Amino acid sequence: MKRFFTAAIICTGSLLLWNCRPNDDNTAKIVERDRQEVFNENIKEIETFLKTNSVEVLEDGVSFETVASEASNSIWKQTEYPLQSITVKNLPYFTGSQGLQKQNDPVEYKIYYLILNEGGGETPMIHDNTFTSYTGYDLEKTIFDTYQFGFWSSYPAYSTYTETIPGYRQILEKIKTATSIIDNGDGTYTYENPGRVLVFIPSGLGYFSSPPAGSTFGQYDPLIFDITLIAKKDADHDNDGILDKYEDVNGNDDLWDDDTDGDGKANFIDLDDDGDGYTTREEITYTTTVDGETVNKLYDFDQIPTCPGGSVKKHLDKSCH
Repeated sequence: MKRFFTAAIICTGSLLLWNCRPNDDNTAKIVERDRQEVFNENIKEIETFLKTNSVEVLEDGVSFETVASEASNSIWKQTEYPLQSITVKNLPYFTGSQGLQKQNDPVEYKIYYLILNEGGGETPMIHDNTFTSYTGYDLEKTIFDTYQFGFWSSYPAYSTYTETIPGYRQILEKIKTATSIIDNGDGTYTYENPGRVLVFIPSGLGYFSSPPAGSTFGQYDPLIFDITLIAKKDADHDNDGILDKYEDVNGNDDLWDDDTDGDGKANFIDLDDDGDGYTTREEITYTTTVDGETVNKLYDFDQIPTCPGGSVKKHLDKSCH
């Protein structure tokens, strides 16, 4: 596992769960298959697997066994962990070697999943920093990687946090974090009631044509992940002093279409949201006195003022500074 994990870091500059993009390597161009065609094949493979296998949920993973098609104990028919599905589009951008790049993928993907435990904490937004652990399986029921210690990831890549494959990131919105994290005093931690989901990811939301070097699965292979969601943190991707969750100006839960100054950068990754030449951080900074000393502080989001006669917070109003 450690060898595979390290190989992925060398390949992508991130964790195993993000893949090398064909366009990231100018020395080797990959001619990709049609994404809709691949998804049509993948969903048939996944549904066949669900109908012909049972699953036993263990504390440290799952165990699959072959059964008769659509048997009562098949994943397809069992009721202990009801099989659910969602339809999603690919994430709109990804972080490659050339920085943030547009994802051009018109396919609507169906993702099947089992909630093994809902969790007792909070449900993350797509752009939150999340701390998860996982075990990954291919459709041959072989474990190709596991990371039980947990790691931080973000979307898009942020500071030292890297991106996971889209299907992994998207399914986290279906479960919650642990209720509490207990320090055992010996370098280990106990997670109380974390969310846990078993998800079946088509390759278009995974590695598609570019599996990580040394992987046991091939191009266009769908994969299975047993994911535990332990914790989340609010993100401030552009470090402007305003959390991402407050940069959704139009309130539609899509941060990518909030671009106040129209410069092509969404507010949550733009240092100057209104394009007035003053950074957002400058505009939400105020001076006060603490213990006789003058210090600079940032307004809490709710306290950011509007300009005289204005109707929006000053960092979004180009007419004032």
